[in-house]
Amino acid sequence: MISRHVRKQCGVIGALIIVALAPLLFQAKRIVSPGQADLRLTVISPHNESIRREFSTAFYHYYREKSGKSVYIDWLNPGGTSEIRRVIDDKFSNAQKHGKKGIGIDVFFGGGEYDFSRQASFEPKRFVPLEVFEQKPEWFEDSVIAQSFSGEVYYEKERHWVGTCLSQFGICYNTDLVKRLGNDDPKEWSDLAHPSYFGKIALADPQKSGSIAKAFEMLIQQTIQERLASTVAKTAETEQQRRARAIRHGWADGLNLIQRISANARYFTDSATKIPLDVAQGDAAAGMCVDFYGRAYHQKHKKEDGTSRLEWISPKAGSSVSVDPVAIFRGAPAPELAQEFVTFLLSERGQILWNARAGVEGGPEIRSLGRLPVRRDMYTAAHLAKFANPEANPYENYNEFTYHPEYTAAGFNAMRMIIRVMCIDVHDELVEAWQALIEADFPERATHHFHDVAIVSYERTMGEIREQIKSGKQLETLGMRKRLASVFRRNYQQTIRLAARR
Repeated sequence: MISRHVRKQCGVIGALIIVALAPLLFQAKRIVSPGQADLRLTVISPHNESIRREFSTAFYHYYREKSGKSVYIDWLNPGGTSEIRRVIDDKFSNAQKHGKKGIGIDVFFGGGEYDFSRQASFEPKRFVPLEVFEQKPEWFEDSVIAQSFSGEVYYEKERHWVGTCLSQFGICYNTDLVKRLGNDDPKEWSDLAHPSYFGKIALADPQKSGSIAKAFEMLIQQTIQERLASTVAKTAETEQQRRARAIRHGWADGLNLIQRISANARYFTDSATKIPLDVAQGDAAAGMCVDFYGRAYHQKHKKEDGTSRLEWISPKAGSSVSVDPVAIFRGAPAPELAQEFVTFLLSERGQILWNARAGVEGGPEIRSLGRLPVRRDMYTAAHLAKFANPEANPYENYNEFTYHPEYTAAGFNAMRMIIRVMCIDVHDELVEAWQALIEADFPERATHHFHDVAIVSYERTMGEIREQIKSGKQLETLGMRKRLASVFRRNYQQTIRLAARR
């Protein structure tokens, strides 16, 4: 006979299994299998599993109510935007070789504006115009979805893509660990460069993470704008010359700040999601992080008194508000269904799903997605009452930062490679040089060698380096990368020698 203790343990285990499987069972009742669906939509996306699941469920119900037909969404998730870009480029290259119009994918959903603008720039066009602009013109008034905000474009003028939700870039930090280090809560990008954070910062490789690359660009944009505001014209210097000089020095200031923050880094991960996880667990004190990752872990660790050991902030005057767009590929297998999916994403029903609490009317079934709707009219009292993050209203809490694409956008990919060769490929030498500077109290000559970024000046970045990357000649680009890394390695080794002579 089974003892009462054993029966009790089995009951507990059984209950835990039910709790663990409930979401999957709950979901299975509502999502049709591929073989049973009337229609199929193929979507390539960097969005996480929670977003994919909730939008599959919501669109399934939306479309069945509207048409009586069931839809199965086939999600392609090869990785981040860098991996997706390679997949799309390869598929269009193969399609062109074989005379095909499309690539067997309907929709590109999620990622940064940069990748969508790049795909939209190809000839012949890779995207088709979105019908929602003609069908719902009232959605594209400035009071709903403006064409741009904070310097960021929210939809392409030719209407090949449109933003669906908002993103901001900032700092996540562990309140307990920051306090133990004797620091105030970080408020600006430059706070992460303080020597007290040595070995305590979590970062991601900007060549693997589009969101972290954008965060680094925001940092450089801020240092350029600060230089523009503070630089006084020299005698006989024109305004154009003054601005060029300020931008050149602001670019170098930004790279120098990235060097110092990177020297404090414990690691450069390939996955941006690792950063808030490690910060929440106390394996790092702070890190650079997109807003929705920070808010998700803030909510996860929130206590009954409303505090959380993980906080997220947008640095003061340090980040614009950008969008995650959606677009439909030329030659889409299900073009009409794809257009309907885009309309759903921008409808009130699709928009509230981004930030509503789980279980509320119109909200996600399992957990809040922690993203912010792009539609400005979603930030009403009635909608905010349903939001998991009602205090997060970027239209009202905007930090007076304006993104200027003319400063850095053309060199975005070059910037990513520069950070790689300056901070990641030579990270051991960078860390050793930084530690030597800290211990020697930053002697001037050694610090100058540490901050020597002349090899990747603004002019060279926007010229030679940018053109080399655009050429697509991978072996030559790899050779450039090695040569640049060797220059920084020598600079850091010289820094160590000079610091020792103090």
